Amino acid sequence: MNNKRLSNRPYRSAILAIAALICCLVVCLFMNSGLSDAAGKSGHIKDGVTNVYFRDAPGGNPVTDHGSNIMLNGGHKLTILNTSNSSWYKVSLVYNKTTYTGYVSASYVTIDKTDSSDKNNTTATTESSGKKSDKDFESYMNDQGFPESYKAQLRELHEAHPSWTFKAVQTGIDWDDLVDNERNKSGQIKNLVQGTSSYPRYNWRSTTIGYNIKTDTWASFDGNCWYAASDKLVSYYLDPRVYLYERFVFAFENLSYEDSQSKSGVESILNGTFMYKSKPSGSNSTYSELIIKAGKAVGVSPYHIASRIKQEVGSSLSSATNGKHSVYPGIYNFYNIGGFDSVTGNAVTNALKWASSGSTYGRPWNTVYKSIYGGAQYIGNNYILQKQNTLYTQKFNVTNTSALYSHQYMTNVQAASSEASKVYDAYSGAGTLNNSITFCIPVYKNMPDTMVSKLADSGNPNNYLKSLSIDNYSLTPTFAVNTTTKYSLIVSEKTSSVTISASPVNKNASVSGTGKVSLSKGTNTVKITVKAQSGAKRTYTLTIVRGKSSGNSGSDPEFDGNYTVSDGTITGVAVSTTVSAFVSNLGCTNGTVSVRTSSGEEKTSDRIGTGDIVKITVSGNTSTYTVIIFGDVNGDGIINALDLLKIQKHIIGASTLKDPYLKAANIKRSGMLSALDLLKVQKYLMGAAQIMQQ
Repeated sequence: MNNKRLSNRPYRSAILAIAALICCLVVCLFMNSGLSDAAGKSGHIKDGVTNVYFRDAPGGNPVTDHGSNIMLNGGHKLTILNTSNSSWYKVSLVYNKTTYTGYVSASYVTIDKTDSSDKNNTTATTESSGKKSDKDFESYMNDQGFPESYKAQLRELHEAHPSWTFKAVQTGIDWDDLVDNERNKSGQIKNLVQGTSSYPRYNWRSTTIGYNIKTDTWASFDGNCWYAASDKLVSYYLDPRVYLYERFVFAFENLSYEDSQSKSGVESILNGTFMYKSKPSGSNSTYSELIIKAGKAVGVSPYHIASRIKQEVGSSLSSATNGKHSVYPGIYNFYNIGGFDSVTGNAVTNALKWASSGSTYGRPWNTVYKSIYGGAQYIGNNYILQKQNTLYTQKFNVTNTSALYSHQYMTNVQAASSEASKVYDAYSGAGTLNNSITFCIPVYKNMPDTMVSKLADSGNPNNYLKSLSIDNYSLTPTFAVNTTTKYSLIVSEKTSSVTISASPVNKNASVSGTGKVSLSKGTNTVKITVKAQSGAKRTYTLTIVRGKSSGNSGSDPEFDGNYTVSDGTITGVAVSTTVSAFVSNLGCTNGTVSVRTSSGEEKTSDRIGTGDIVKITVSGNTSTYTVIIFGDVNGDGIINALDLLKIQKHIIGASTLKDPYLKAANIKRSGMLSALDLLKVQKYLMGAAQIMQQ
């Protein structure tokens, strides 16, 4: 028996070992089953982002390919290997035909959706972890009073970062009042935009403040490359919806001190500057350590301090930060507080003068730390504790009601967005984007239904004429730049045509409507259009009367409207124009206007269309004109598939168009109907092009 037991002992030991191993495997599998629900799924770098680092470990060194850092752009495909670290996803990818495994910041990754079961699992996980469900978040947004136009972007942010909190700040301010109070006015320059020789940004500059239309030049403010921002650009950066994206929402981050903000995050902001991982001369602490120390002492976000310093003093040491200014040696000002150009000194000199005088905020700032600490205290006391506790409200004061629309820290209209981007990089670089962060987002009354559109920054906006002349005639009034766009001229009845010459102020603008123009007897209206390099248009109107050399007898119609009246026709009429709007826009100043259909029936309502007859009676004399709307070939006042069909039938010979419908079909104004006109209508119906009426 004993021998039997002894002979079975090795087998029992082996069985026990195998059982233990199986238990371990089961436990390991169980432990890991919930760590990476997304493992094995496909994903991609979020659309729109560029230059994302691919690292060898969470927050580690960049992975290289043939000696160069692997930089990923939006859409790059990934295989998700592990998401147990909510800040850094382990992924594999193909780069230059080589497969690599490493880590990408989770904030840049979109995990591709699969089926509804995954969504259910995700919802269950979200609810069990205490995060707001979709339904709860909808109720929360409603309770906060967020407008509908905010919600789509907030939903995306919430989905990506459920730990973030969004608070609506109900300002009670009307949108139009906000824009009017924040735009630049004479003597009140609140918003500047940078323009350099490489990036002049002409179209972002104001053409009402600091701009000379005749010479096409701008006056600079605060240095030689800062100009008054246009009203449209100011309106764009005022719109909170512009910032409701992952990178720019930090314009609304509460700027009070947070323990979660790390040294590595501060260094991420300082990267590329003289302060990055370095110590001031004679100091045992790095710049990042001094910034964190100051932030903690005064209750201000270290990330905010670092981004503000970088924004104000740039990347290189200067006399503002090295203590070697010729007038104020040993003085530092890392925030440019008190800095402005004046007859007594430039911005740096005045900033150092401010830092050297007075006793508040630890002045004089005769050490680097005193400047960093004192400036942080200045921002905290004067802004963050005065309800201007976000980058946005420091740029646009809509919360500190004792100094509404003033007491604004920055004049750079882009400051809130550019500093927000730096803060985002700090969180991302430190792997802390999924921390609990609070954002305070302003809401205004009567806002536009959609986000304000951003102007293209390129292209000169000047659309003025420098000269305008007709043969050897004199215009009334005499032409002058930027006075009026309406001129008149009387020629003899024998004059059947005139030659119009015009040149723009800006050489890159184009002018149309010039050259030889035929004149019909009576009143002729000619439109000269100037199209700026930016695309903005300005129209000059010439009213030329033929046959009244001794003055108008009063029997011919006179117009002061938006249409072209020539050769018995009226053009320039937009589609879907009502009869009443047409009569108003025609601008007949001395006669009675009536509109009839092509068959002679009086027309007082409905749309004006090609073929309609316009009768104008002046002092008992009646003049008759025919309306032509290019593209409206059947005369119903709109452009649709029926018009397309009529043009097509004419081209293939199935039917024949006659004037005025033939002229309306000749959209290219070539004098001969062709397939190009047909193509114009097709593109118009698809929304790919417009049909110009002038």
